[in-house]
Amino acid sequence: MICSFSIMSILSDLNPEQKDAVTYTDGPLLVLAGAGSGKTKVLTHRVAYFIAQGLIKPENALLLTFTNKAAGEMKKRIYDLSNGNAPITGTFHSFCAKVLRIDGKHIGIPVNFIIYDEQDQKDAVKQILEKLNLSVDQYNPAGVLNGISEAKNQMLTPAEYKDFVRSEWQEVAAKVYEEYEKMLKEIGALDFDDLLIKTVSLFKEVPEVLSKWQKNLTHIFVDEWQDTNKIQYALTKLLVGKRKNITAVGDASQSIYSWRGADFRNINYLIRDYPDIKVINLEQ
Repeated sequence: MICSFSIMSILSDLNPEQKDAVTYTDGPLLVLAGAGSGKTKVLTHRVAYFIAQGLIKPENALLLTFTNKAAGEMKKRIYDLSNGNAPITGTFHSFCAKVLRIDGKHIGIPVNFIIYDEQDQKDAVKQILEKLNLSVDQYNPAGVLNGISEAKNQMLTPAEYKDFVRSEWQEVAAKVYEEYEKMLKEIGALDFDDLLIKTVSLFKEVPEVLSKWQKNLTHIFVDEWQDTNKIQYALTKLLVGKRKNITAVGDASQSIYSWRGADFRNINYLIRDYPDIKVINLEQ
């Protein structure tokens, strides 16, 4: 059912470019904008517009962000704009944790897996270095952990990472990585990188699980696209599937998460993988 009142309120304070982005319904969309040009506003109003127009049910829309704070604010904004309707909103990590709690058992992940935070990870690496008789002063646990996280963000297993070893430090990181993975498996724990990696593995290895999530989530909206990394790109592409209902909003001039393996080239990859994508630049 189309609600004209909410459509008027959704579109009333948008400039022409923002309105074009909010109301475009002919396929994949990439909105590029600098700071202060209202790209987050475009995303929230776009989701609300789709709901108000009856183009999607709130429970079939997934909005992915990078922080819990952003997720909460955007969800509230959409809720207010669309008369109490809101999509499934969260960070990439919280969404993946949810998927794995429900379907991770298909690839051997316990339902009640523990999520290792940064401190747990550092403690684990420290323990492994001591077990391997290596000095924690010489091999800083946080530094080694960064090496492991980088390998995971490039989707490299411990065995694959060994092929890239070029220095003594990397050799140590590779050994620790192998032990670290064994330790997590024994404990039934996943770290933040694993939440993403295992979800991608699950979707690739168990097509019927992917198909179920694709059927439930017909429209995918992603904020801060320039901050996505290789795994997040793979995850989004799997969820979008053949429907191509993706809206990505990003700032081509900046990526704040380059240290997390963010790949600003994902903007170009999106255009390459969805040749019919409409690109709207917000100039104002």
